Amino acid sequence: MERVVVSVVLSSFVTPFSVSALSVSLPLVARDLGVGSVDAVWALVLLTLAVAMFVLPLGRAADLLGYLGVFRAGLLVAWAGLVLASLSPSFFLLCASLAVAGVGLAAVFGSNNALLFQAVAPGRRASAVGLNSMAVYVGLLAGPLVGGFLAQFSWRAVFLPAAVLLLASVLLTGGVPVGRTRAVDGFDWAGSALFASSLALIIWGTSTGSLPMAAAGVAALAGAGVYEGVQKSPVVDVGLFRSFVFSASVAAAFLNYLSTAALGPTLSLLFQEEFGMTPQEAGGLLSLQALAMALFAPAAGRLGDRSPLPAVAAGGAALLAVSLFLYANVAVYSPSPPLLFLMGVGFAFFIVPNTTLVLSAVPPSRRGTASALVAEARVVGQSLSNAVAANVLKAYPTLAGGASALLLLLSTVAVLTAVLTLAQYLTRRS
Repeated sequence: MERVVVSVVLSSFVTPFSVSALSVSLPLVARDLGVGSVDAVWALVLLTLAVAMFVLPLGRAADLLGYLGVFRAGLLVAWAGLVLASLSPSFFLLCASLAVAGVGLAAVFGSNNALLFQAVAPGRRASAVGLNSMAVYVGLLAGPLVGGFLAQFSWRAVFLPAAVLLLASVLLTGGVPVGRTRAVDGFDWAGSALFASSLALIIWGTSTGSLPMAAAGVAALAGAGVYEGVQKSPVVDVGLFRSFVFSASVAAAFLNYLSTAALGPTLSLLFQEEFGMTPQEAGGLLSLQALAMALFAPAAGRLGDRSPLPAVAAGGAALLAVSLFLYANVAVYSPSPPLLFLMGVGFAFFIVPNTTLVLSAVPPSRRGTASALVAEARVVGQSLSNAVAANVLKAYPTLAGGASALLLLLSTVAVLTAVLTLAQYLTRRS
């Protein structure tokens, strides 16, 4: 089972590594394939869109077919997509290849945390989630560095490390006997289509700034929830949300990503436009958050194994809220590296126990769905966070004023996250 854990950890490293490595290479992609620099960003949007559309159906498929099989298939599809992306002769084929990789990664996200829970003893699960989270943040740190180095030779080379690691993840699971969690059950194709289309509308609408499209997506998502409530074998068992711990943990995960995803692009602009930093200097400062996450995620997992998970998560969210509030008041005058580091610490101490809470609150036969919902909360929360940031920054005459107002708003969202998580702790004690 140790090989399964290593395989899951490697797969968790690959996605943030690939996205951040490709991000620094987008100007080269645009120049080589003959598109505008802004248009090149759509390659990443389509990757995200594919994950959002397919992660819930594939999480349910993992519940029915077995986590390991879906995990392996996802690794292979993602590997094929990245290899094709590195060979793409046109921007259209690059986008199509990354969409294929996104479908594969959706299968990985829909099964990896559930597979981790299946492979690790109950008393060590929070520690395993902490190790897995550390891999994500190390990927965020390594992506720009390795991607920037490889891009000197060719932007196509930035896909190679991820492709090698995905193949290694597949090989590590060879011969590991992890069977099905449920023998038989139907697959809800109509529900899958409803969720995929509604989430596509939400992500596309928020990415393009189309409020009607995003609103239509929310309405369609509500309709999908009603439809799923009367199905015998739904993609998402809405009955799971009757558990306060589960529903509050998923909502808290969404709020957490809503309060943090916009920090990177907003502070990068602030550092370069207001403080005159180079992109490398701004990136180095922002990497303090990922460094703190990587350093403290394992500690958060160990603490979660010994302490009440909601209490640890609430403490992390509160620390994040305080650091965001303080930063809103000093960001105009100083980049304040210690507060950036503190934000990363708060994030780590929230996300590790909260993810463990989500997966612990469902029966084993639904952990694929729970794993997928965590991924969906991340993708939708990040998209909405960036959309909110764009609108807030536009509403202020100066970048510094807009950034300060946005940070205050994000700190308020982080307070809501802490309150929601603390309510779980108080509910458990009563």
